[in-house]
Amino acid sequence: MVHLSETRLGYGFGLLGGSLLLLGGLVSLVVGFVDLVVGHPFGAISSAGLAVVLFVVGALAIFFAWLAHHDWSDRPTAGGVLLVVLAVIGWAFLGLGANVVALIGALFVFLGGVLFLVEPAKRVALAAATA
Repeated sequence: MVHLSETRLGYGFGLLGGSLLLLGGLVSLVVGFVDLVVGHPFGAISSAGLAVVLFVVGALAIFFAWLAHHDWSDRPTAGGVLLVVLAVIGWAFLGLGANVVALIGALFVFLGGVLFLVEPAKRVALAAATA
């Protein structure tokens, strides 16, 4: 059986969450096109704006999860904090809206960020306990 470390699991959650945010952006874009066809231009503009934000946040989440796992593997705190901030930004723009896919994606990005922060928290706790 393969041993899954916190950073490896955080990487997977970050990728999954970013992918779900991208999928949520695609769903929002489709809803915007439907609103435009039906004759609701303001709803279409709102959905298109949300789609752009979700595409950017999803792409950044995937990028920072990859970066924290590969190039920043010796600095998981930076990647973890960036993923948590991106999840909070995603939640701020989504609210409790109807885009459930994007909300679940933001939750996975948040969990990925927290998992990246587990190892540094262990080191801090160990250093505090031995001091």
